[in-house]
Amino acid sequence: MKKLFYLVALTACVFTFSSCNNDELPDPQPKADGTELKIQTQVTSIDAVSTRATPLSAFLPNANIGLFVTSGSLGNNYDSYVFNANVRSIFSGSSWAQTPVVRLTGENATVYAYYPYSSSNTDGKSVKVDNAAQQDFMYGTHTAGQSAINKNNPTVNLTMKHTLAMVQFNICKANYPWPGKLTRIEIANATGKTVLYSEGTMDISTGVITNTEEKNNAAYLGAFSDSFPLMTITEKLLSDEAAYLKLFVLPLNSTGAEGDVVFKFTIDDRIYTWKVPANTKWSSGTKNTYTVTITGSALNIGNVNITDWTGGVTGNVGLAD
Repeated sequence: MKKLFYLVALTACVFTFSSCNNDELPDPQPKADGTELKIQTQVTSIDAVSTRATPLSAFLPNANIGLFVTSGSLGNNYDSYVFNANVRSIFSGSSWAQTPVVRLTGENATVYAYYPYSSSNTDGKSVKVDNAAQQDFMYGTHTAGQSAINKNNPTVNLTMKHTLAMVQFNICKANYPWPGKLTRIEIANATGKTVLYSEGTMDISTGVITNTEEKNNAAYLGAFSDSFPLMTITEKLLSDEAAYLKLFVLPLNSTGAEGDVVFKFTIDDRIYTWKVPANTKWSSGTKNTYTVTITGSALNIGNVNITDWTGGVTGNVGLAD
C-alpha cells in the first residue's frame, strides 16, 4: 500500500512540475490572442499573357508572396514582433496560408505585400527587382474600401500592382524572302550609355524603384537554338495579343536622346537595330506595344503609344536588310 501511495504522489508531483514548466514557456507572440490573419488577393487587370515573359492576371497554386504586417508603416512591425516582417504566404489555389501564422490583437494592422517572395527580403523598403528573370514583380496593400484589420476583422483584401514596365512586339515581314527565324530580342543601352537599368530596389509601400548604379544589362529573350526560334515571322501580324513577344524592363522616365536605348532583333542570324525615339517613357505598370515589320531593305517602326497595363504605348518599327 505504501509503495502505491508513493507512486501516486510521485506521479502527481511530476505532472505538477510539467504543468508549471509549460505555463512558463514564453509565447512566441505574447500579446496576440490567437486570431489569425487571413488574406485574399486580386491583381490589377491586364489583357495579355505569355509563356516567355509572364505578366500575371491571377495567382496560380503554390504561388508565394511576402507580407510585411505593420502597425501602419514599414519598419514598425505589428505587435512589435520581429517575425511579422517578410512573412511567407502560400496560395493553395483557394486560400492563402501564412508561415509563420500572423496572430492579431485589438490593434489595427496594415499589410504590405510583394511578389515573388524571397527569404532575403528583410526590408520592405528595399526589395530587389531585376530584369534577368523576366518575371512580373508586384507590390500591394489593402484594397480600397477595406475595413480596419484586427482580431475582430482578420481578413485583408490585397490589390497587387505591376511594378515593372512591359514592352511587347507584334512582328511581321513584307517582301522579305528569307525564313524569318527570330532567335533573340534585346532592349539595351547604346554603347557607352547607361540610361536603362537592369537592377534596383523597390519600396513595397509605394512601388517606387531606386536604380542600382552600374547595373545596366540588357533585357532580352533568347531561343535555345536556331532550330527552336522564338518565332518564325510570317507576313501577317498576330491577331492574339497573348502571342506577342514580351519583355519586362525597369521603369524609365526618359530614354534620353534618340538611339541612347535600342531594340536589337536577331533574325536569320543577322542583327537588326532600331533606335528608340528621344524622351520615350516606359512607366511602372504600363504595357508598351510596338508593331515591327521587316523587309528586304529596311526595318521600320511606326507610332508608339503608352498606356496602362490594359493599354500601352503603340508604335511601328521598320527593319530593312
